[in-house]
Amino acid sequence: MRHNRRPVLLASNLNPNMISLHPGEHPSAACPDCGRWRILRRGMLAPHRDTDGATRCPGSGQRIVVDITPAQWMFRLSTATRHAWRFRAPYSVLRTRPKPQPPLAAPLFRMPAA
Repeated sequence: MRHNRRPVLLASNLNPNMISLHPGEHPSAACPDCGRWRILRRGMLAPHRDTDGATRCPGSGQRIVVDITPAQWMFRLSTATRHAWRFRAPYSVLRTRPKPQPPLAAPLFRMPAA
């Protein structure tokens, strides 16, 4: 597998939701071009196809250096989650409200003759 000759990305510079460093699992990251989640192999995103399936995605082979520990990543992820929660709408706004039903038309046999 060859890299795509783009500059190396540092895991500490990526958003915490774009990389996964769960302990006991292989590190994985979202492709910067197509957003597809791929396992990091030898410090690079595993090769994958574009959305049409005919050509290789330009983000394949992107080098990513994992320069943070899983504990630091989890802390950054939980901090980002708490920060994002403050900007969400309150629960009462998110609740679905039933739409009013339109009135039913009278059956054809009860309609007046024209």
